[in-house]
Amino acid sequence: MKAQMFLVMKYERMTMTLAEVCEEISLEVGTAHNKISAGTFPIPTRKEGRNRVADVRDVGEYLDRQRQEAKEAYETRH
Repeated sequence: MKAQMFLVMKYERMTMTLAEVCEEISLEVGTAHNKISAGTFPIPTRKEGRNRVADVRDVGEYLDRQRQEAKEAYETRH
């Protein structure tokens, strides 16, 4: 199952707050803010009112890429 489907079922909406994104990718919110400011945060975000949000599909794609990269690295070693 693709990660985005899991995230849509979990959050029941198409956007996630930055805090929720950070929880899913195991990153501190402060570090995320620093990476966003530096232009190195791996997931597109936007301001929505006072909050910074990301599209569930983008978060899911990022998680799927991370899983694929880990799988390929594992297969290379074994």
